[in-house]
Amino acid sequence: MQATHATPNASSLARLVNCLDENEFALLAGVKVTTLDAWRKRGKGPEYVLLGRNYLYPIAGVQTHVTSLVRSRTSIGPNRVLL
Repeated sequence: MQATHATPNASSLARLVNCLDENEFALLAGVKVTTLDAWRKRGKGPEYVLLGRNYLYPIAGVQTHVTSLVRSRTSIGPNRVLL
């Protein structure tokens, strides 16, 4: 019987260096990969690494970025009416 070896994919290889690949981060962010490209061009979004032709997002950088997006709830002032 011959052993079968699964071919590693970008996601599993990215995890070896504590990163998300571009597709995983796009899924997490709820955006298309093309949006990530636009964010990188504008200097927006989390830190990334270009390794060969692959964009990797270090998990620590993603966590920092997500933390930077946290917004405090504001209370409704006395002159505002909830509908």
